[in-house]
Amino acid sequence: MEDRPEFVQVKVDAPKNRDYKPQKAMQFRVDQNKTVVIYNRINNYILDAFLKAVFTHDDA
Repeated sequence: MEDRPEFVQVKVDAPKNRDYKPQKAMQFRVDQNKTVVIYNRINNYILDAFLKAVFTHDDA
């Protein structure tokens, strides 16, 4: 049985510009019950790790 949480929350420091409001950069459906939303200004290493975790399948 897989021990993977359904939701993972990532917190980062608040931006110095208080007027900044995140905007949705991408949204796609992973399967029938799961949707992924990516917001602008995401760190590249976080996006890369997330996409590898979601779309890399270990078929061994």
